[in-house]
Amino acid sequence: MKTDKLEKFIIENRDQFDTMEPRPELWERIKPSETKTVDINWTRMLVRAAAVVVIFVSSYIFFDYITKDNSEQMIAETEVSDPEDIRTYQELMEAEYYYTSLINQRKEEFIQLSANNAPLRKEITVELTELDNIFRELKDDLKDNADNEEVVVAMIQNYRLKLEILEEILLQLKPANENKKYYENESINM
Repeated sequence: MKTDKLEKFIIENRDQFDTMEPRPELWERIKPSETKTVDINWTRMLVRAAAVVVIFVSSYIFFDYITKDNSEQMIAETEVSDPEDIRTYQELMEAEYYYTSLINQRKEEFIQLSANNAPLRKEITVELTELDNIFRELKDDLKDNADNEEVVVAMIQNYRLKLEILEEILLQLKPANENKKYYENESINM
């Protein structure tokens, strides 16, 4: 193994480099200070945890009350007496809640990813508004009690179509947004 001139010089003259000793007070300053102990106030933590549980339970009860009230109101508006139709309406309400929450999540993602693309956002908003209008017409048909099963299927298909449109747009926007971030990072690094 080759050694360079500096390394060779240091090895040969090592005794001359080790002549100086540090001052004793230097070691006192270097010595680690005592670690601080953190006291946890368990009563405060328990009160906070209890508050979180109370908020969660009350919001669940409130949400359950609101959705039950909405489903009962929709059933009352349609003036249904057949138990089979009542079950169909309840299933519709569950599907409506499920798809509405998914659609709202996708809309938020879409808004974030299309912040710089106003024409695209406007176009998608127009399409979703048209689907909302069609859904309102289907709801009116459902109130008229005209072929309930077909109307319910059409309403669910309307939700699926909205969700499909949003997911397709998101699939196209995500890679484009990632590439944009990559190029922005590259320009910053240069």
